[in-house]
Amino acid sequence: MRIKYTYIILLIFTISLFANEKNKFELTTIEFSGNKSISTSQLLSVIYSKESPNWLSKFANKFTSLGSKAIYFDSLFIPADIEVMKGLYQSKGFFKIKISAHYSLDTSNGNAKLFYDIKEGSPAYFRSFIVNGLSIIEPEFQEQIYNYAKVDSSTIYEDVIVKEKKNFALTFLKDHGYMLVQIEKPSVVVDTVKNKVDVVLKFTTGRRYQISDIFTKRTGQGFNLVDENLLKEIVNIEPGSWYSYYDIQSAQVRLYRTNLFTNVTVNSIYADTVGYKVPLQITADIGMMRELSPDVIMNSEDNTFNFGLGLNFIKKNLFGGARKFTIGVSAVAQNIPEFIKNPSFADSTFYGYADLRASIEQPFLLGKSINTKIETYFTAQKRKDQYNSKIFGAKLSLEFELPQFTYMNSLNTYFYIEHTEFQYKRDYIIGLASQFYQLKNLSKPAADSAAAKYFDNILLGKLVSQATNAVIGANIGANKTNDVFFPTEGYALYLLLEDGNSIPFLFSKIFNVDFQKPLFLKTVFTSSVYFPVYDSKVNAFGMKFKIGQIFTYRGDKANISLNQRLYAGGSNSVRGWATRQLVPTNEQFNLVENLTQEDLEAALSKEAATGGFFLMEGSIETRNRLVGQLGSALFLDYGNTWNGFHDFRFDEIAVAAGFGLRYYSAVIPLRIDFGFKVYDPNDHRSMLKKGFWSQLFQFQIGIGEAF
Repeated sequence: MRIKYTYIILLIFTISLFANEKNKFELTTIEFSGNKSISTSQLLSVIYSKESPNWLSKFANKFTSLGSKAIYFDSLFIPADIEVMKGLYQSKGFFKIKISAHYSLDTSNGNAKLFYDIKEGSPAYFRSFIVNGLSIIEPEFQEQIYNYAKVDSSTIYEDVIVKEKKNFALTFLKDHGYMLVQIEKPSVVVDTVKNKVDVVLKFTTGRRYQISDIFTKRTGQGFNLVDENLLKEIVNIEPGSWYSYYDIQSAQVRLYRTNLFTNVTVNSIYADTVGYKVPLQITADIGMMRELSPDVIMNSEDNTFNFGLGLNFIKKNLFGGARKFTIGVSAVAQNIPEFIKNPSFADSTFYGYADLRASIEQPFLLGKSINTKIETYFTAQKRKDQYNSKIFGAKLSLEFELPQFTYMNSLNTYFYIEHTEFQYKRDYIIGLASQFYQLKNLSKPAADSAAAKYFDNILLGKLVSQATNAVIGANIGANKTNDVFFPTEGYALYLLLEDGNSIPFLFSKIFNVDFQKPLFLKTVFTSSVYFPVYDSKVNAFGMKFKIGQIFTYRGDKANISLNQRLYAGGSNSVRGWATRQLVPTNEQFNLVENLTQEDLEAALSKEAATGGFFLMEGSIETRNRLVGQLGSALFLDYGNTWNGFHDFRFDEIAVAAGFGLRYYSAVIPLRIDFGFKVYDPNDHRSMLKKGFWSQLFQFQIGIGEAF
């Protein structure tokens, strides 16, 4: 009988499997109703049931590894879906959540639709938030933790709030000596009658620990070339100081930045703890002190995609002190997107720059953890239409390591002296000079001919603008986003301040020397905000706003160097325009009719200068993951430059829109953006009357996100 029943069960099971295989229904739709507090996208991300991909994805999957296979309905997933959704709602304070489900099967098309009806109920609010176990720590530490743990009774309960307060307390205690601190699982008691929540965090802090000693262990090819005292100096943690996990992590970062080590760690030796004191162990694998390395250069500096090659010679630990000497040469092309857009080399000649520089960098200054770098450089740059340039300079940079609990988290200051030489191109100068001759009632062909003769015979085929500037500046930043590489929530603020020529002007007054260069102050403020509209770590919605002004408080601002001015357009700016294409069109220094022939050269030099003195631009962008490491972006950019904020006009704001593709590599995102001019303040013709490829469309390549 047992064998008989076994055969019957196997037969029924086989028939069931066959029936299920034959009557599979593709799950084409999952719908939610009543979910007012949690988005549909977030609910879809947590449940086990998944919608079947679109036909294109399924078609691609048949022939390649891209795309996805069809997904079929399984009613066994419904109870699990309901449980995970309830858990999500309860984590956000909805403890009275009720969820029911139903589905429909279309036997003719083999499709299934799944519906979830959600009754959220009212959310619960915090009633109390208590922290226990801090009685033996210092009163000032207790006060800081208690103040942070306070919660308003009008705040809806969320697990993430409890987690943030718990993590703050743990981090604070570990950074102030309590290296063995532990916490029990938070106690969360819900009063379902009054819809209130009481939370208790219970810590076991242990005693406060000090650093007893610092030991070093050196290995690697260059182990005898780096003194152990240098390791201790870079770590900058003194015996007798209180244990701080933050200080240990910062020390490890400083060690890596010296580029002396192939691998380095700083760890507490818990096994040697005696009398509430713990030693630290620095383990360093030291590489060779000389290095000759080729470089592939890819970045998005200057609002354009830069691609090139470089070669660097590095001498590490120069004269001791972890100093690094580097001398390098590089050559970079800057118009790769335009060359791809127009592959005819005659119409799209490569332009870019060649650079030669030498630098010395060290991690300390006057015994403080201030990363110091001094460098000298020569750069020859070829611009597309207006000019070629040569730049000689020397620069001193100081990067400060800020205390842990400060609002700002980056501060870089610098001082440089730079000589610039801009040689304007023939066609560009002839076009400007022709305007002058047209004011003399010459026809355009005659004016062009006169301008060409003037350039070739009077200017001898050359118009050069030169300047020497001394600039002191600072970059101040506060990044409060949840992720440095792919932020989905939070904000970041950056302020650039540069003062031009005040120091040499001061010396000219002291030594009674005539000083003709302009004095100016450049200010650029950039902010970006990310809104958690997607409730996802791989999708983001953000906005950027940037505004800048160059104030001239002595001298003629027409003499401010071109590389000091403000520009818009490019891969990190208004993406419907090429790099630096958005510059003031209403020139500040007009060629007037009564201009003498002798003054023409000086006027042309001023007229030829590009760049603005007031900048305003911004972006709105949504970034969404498609499949795997591939992502997409939709964006709206706006902005322009003017000769001053008094010249700003809303109808002169250029507007671009477009879409892009992203590849999120393990190191940094790679992106391609397709920008389209939506509103061109310099061309009010209908979009239908403009050439799509030449006048409306702009192709951009970028490294990293646009902001």
